[in-house]
Amino acid sequence: MIFRQKDFLSELDAEEKKHIRSEQVTIAFKQSFASVFPLFFAGLVVLYLFFQTPIFLITVLWFIVVMITLVWRLQILYTYRMYPQRYDSKAWERKFYYVMLTSAFVWGSVAFFIFKSPNALHQFFLIFLIAGIASIASGTLASLFGLAILFLFFLLIPLFGVMFFNGGLEYHMMGILVVTFFLLLASASRRIHTNILSSLVSKTLHEKATQAWALSEEHFQTVFKEAPAGIFYYNSDLIIIDSNVEMMQILKIDKAHMIGLDLKKLPDHSLYEALNAPFGAKKGYYEGPYTTMINKIDLWITLRTSPMYDSKKNIIGGVAIVTDITERINAEVKIKHQAYFDALTDIPNRVLLKDRIEQSLAHYRRHRSLIAIMFLDLDHFKSVNDSLGHHIGDLLLIETATRLTSICREEDTVARLGGDEFVILLNELGSDPLSAANKAEKIAEKIHEVLSHPFNVGQSEPIMTSSSIGISLVGSDSQNADDLLKYADTAMYQAKKEGRNTTRFYQTQMDAWIKKRLFLENGLRHAIKNGELELYYQPVIEVKTKKIIGAEALLRWNHPEMGLIMPDEMISIAEESGLIVPIGEWVMKQACSQFIEWKTHHPNGVEIDRIAINVSAIQFRQNNFVDKVIAIVTETGILPSMVEIELTESMIIDKLDTVIEKMQRLREFGINLSMDDFGTGYSSLAYLKRLPFTTLKIDRSFIRDIMSDTDDAVLVETILTMAKIFDLDVIAEGVETVEQFEFLERHDCRYFQGYLCSKPVQVNKFEELLSFDVQSCNSRV
Repeated sequence: MIFRQKDFLSELDAEEKKHIRSEQVTIAFKQSFASVFPLFFAGLVVLYLFFQTPIFLITVLWFIVVMITLVWRLQILYTYRMYPQRYDSKAWERKFYYVMLTSAFVWGSVAFFIFKSPNALHQFFLIFLIAGIASIASGTLASLFGLAILFLFFLLIPLFGVMFFNGGLEYHMMGILVVTFFLLLASASRRIHTNILSSLVSKTLHEKATQAWALSEEHFQTVFKEAPAGIFYYNSDLIIIDSNVEMMQILKIDKAHMIGLDLKKLPDHSLYEALNAPFGAKKGYYEGPYTTMINKIDLWITLRTSPMYDSKKNIIGGVAIVTDITERINAEVKIKHQAYFDALTDIPNRVLLKDRIEQSLAHYRRHRSLIAIMFLDLDHFKSVNDSLGHHIGDLLLIETATRLTSICREEDTVARLGGDEFVILLNELGSDPLSAANKAEKIAEKIHEVLSHPFNVGQSEPIMTSSSIGISLVGSDSQNADDLLKYADTAMYQAKKEGRNTTRFYQTQMDAWIKKRLFLENGLRHAIKNGELELYYQPVIEVKTKKIIGAEALLRWNHPEMGLIMPDEMISIAEESGLIVPIGEWVMKQACSQFIEWKTHHPNGVEIDRIAINVSAIQFRQNNFVDKVIAIVTETGILPSMVEIELTESMIIDKLDTVIEKMQRLREFGINLSMDDFGTGYSSLAYLKRLPFTTLKIDRSFIRDIMSDTDDAVLVETILTMAKIFDLDVIAEGVETVEQFEFLERHDCRYFQGYLCSKPVQVNKFEELLSFDVQSCNSRV
């Protein structure tokens, strides 16, 4: 029995087992109520049978005890029925045990009355009464099998003792029959208990399964209705019979249109295979574009289908799960587009360009069809950005991309590398290099022509620009995309160097030139630390006295391998590498310190009163430029009035307000300012009134031909006259002949520089000039 009970309960958890035990207790309570009144009448009968017997008094006491146990039972049964929550199941079971076992003991004691009556009929009644109570108890208490066995034991053991230990053999046999009767009732009670327990376990499992099914159904409905994917059912005729809300939202239709929709009428036949797969007991899948039947919405979806069965496992339709992946696909397309196309101009970027160049090179290696790379850079684009703002610069780049695309062939590629750098890949140029070069040059001419037209990009005045173009032609099978781009870039740089707005083809010597340039840049990074930089000084001579009154400091580089390197070759490298800022500070500090050295330690005494220092545009545009200059002047101890900073027109035409502010701060500190190469720019006269210059330097190109070119002579005269009006000093540069000197003297030019007196020289040579004939150039002029 125990093993079977464990089998019944093995599928249940602890809480369910506790619930079943509580049900067993409830059954026992309900069953025991029906026997209360029969036991009351049976007690009266026993009292009656022994009314006139010697043990009547004992019988009365026994009856009182019976009544007490019956009242106790009724009280417990009533409380359990009315207030079942007063105690837990174990407490109720314990109370029930106590009252039933007490009742069994009391009724079992009736066996001691059997032989107290001589009437055999009375004896039979008592035996029948005990047997009847035992029979009833084996059933009513069977739900609590342990209690049933104990009840039978306490009820029948007195009867067994009375029969077995009194009288002769026939009574002994009756005692054995009592034991047999006990075993029969125990077996019957066990069967009843097993049935009750089986029924309770089945009921619990059924309720559990019902709850699970209900919960599963609820979960299914929740998943079906609230799933983030579209779900619909369709029958064997491909008619939709049910759908969730998400599916209808994907299709942008209501339930009236959704239910009954005939999938056989779908305009997109690519879905049919997936929709029909369930009828072959298979799962279907589709991913791709889809246009909806009713609203004609273009989507990108995934469709998964599975068979739907009836209770007999027959396929009656299909269930489909649809996911709208349109946003994901669009995002992937956008990301892929961003990876290969320029965000500003929407033309190919460097990644896509290099891929197409490699494809073109592979085609060239197979078919010998030449390709060319055109590297294009807008001239003076930085000035547009600085003066008009980056927004205008962006609009200029967009319009440039549009114009370049419009003149190129479909098989070509126009790409933007960044900034104002564009690259054009020219394909299918034929197998003859000369012909290919001619074709590339014609396209370059078209580019120059189309970019020469004004750009109307949100300004009141159109923007004029031009471009420098470098071209490289594929020359061998070993060349790759990086090679061709490098060659074209080198050629473009050469075009800029030679005057801009022009085209240059890559030549082998350019490669050597660019390598030399990289070599110089690397060397320049260590030039200051290694003491390779040196200042040369060119005298500034007063025309009237022919005496040296100042000097212009000029930078030279004593390269350990290449010897003396002049500024024309060095400055552009320093500017493009960013080294011009520390080099410029070194020049200014060195020049001021040397001037102080001359003023304080020269043996003959020095009457020069100015040191001129050239400043790079990049250096001047630094936010802390003025602070640096003031700090150097203060640190070296030179008088500010003895320092003259030379600026070029290219420095002052951009961001004029900022330029004026810097110049005014320098002038307020006492530093003089000169405009170098005056007369070569187109706007110098317009700005002259606003800019606080103290000196104008006439460019050497005008001085060179004043004796042979009337226009140059008139221009120099005009500059000198204008300087007098604005109270500005004038220094004429590049004076090489006595005739030029005399011309300047006749027209009241105050100062000059040039080989007539001295070329730029080292410190010791300059000191010799200062010592010679009391700082004069009389011997030469």
